[in-house]
Amino acid sequence: HEFVVFYKRELDELKTEMQLAKDGSLALGVTHGDPFADNILCHPESGELSAFIDIEDVCVGPLLFDLACCAIGCVFKKSDEEDDGGHLGNIYPQVVDFTLLQALLDGYCADRKLPTLEAEHFVAYMRLTLLCNCCWRFVKFNIVEKDNDVPDQAKNSYRELMKRIEYLRESEIESKIQKLLDSL
Repeated sequence: HEFVVFYKRELDELKTEMQLAKDGSLALGVTHGDPFADNILCHPESGELSAFIDIEDVCVGPLLFDLACCAIGCVFKKSDEEDDGGHLGNIYPQVVDFTLLQALLDGYCADRKLPTLEAEHFVAYMRLTLLCNCCWRFVKFNIVEKDNDVPDQAKNSYRELMKRIEYLRESEIESKIQKLLDSL
């Protein structure tokens, strides 16, 4: 299957990046594991963080994982094909909204300065968290529930995340994100 081929190709990087956590190079702490916008409650008047919900994936892990996971969940936007430059094709034309990414990183760094090593591995962790979510979608909709009349849109939803991983591999995109990180 195309996903298995893709996953095997990405697996080495995933192992390398997670080794940084195992060997103590990255800061560890309690992580949510699924810090997407639909799992965050905000105070209705101030907009400040009020609570995290859906905490089944909470564990001790690299703090960078949650930051990168939050980023992949909130900084991609649909693009005009002119802005896309053909990066993702017509299936899932999405690109990083650098204004949103800057805001996320500024807010995060207001409470915790991003260590140099974490900044250097941020894009790799974005790909890693995308791969984790991509794998979840593929398994959930193509293996676990394949006999439950799963709509094609759900079955193929992993492809959107594959395209985002490929997009983040482009040197110009990675350089632009790194430049943003260097400015923090």
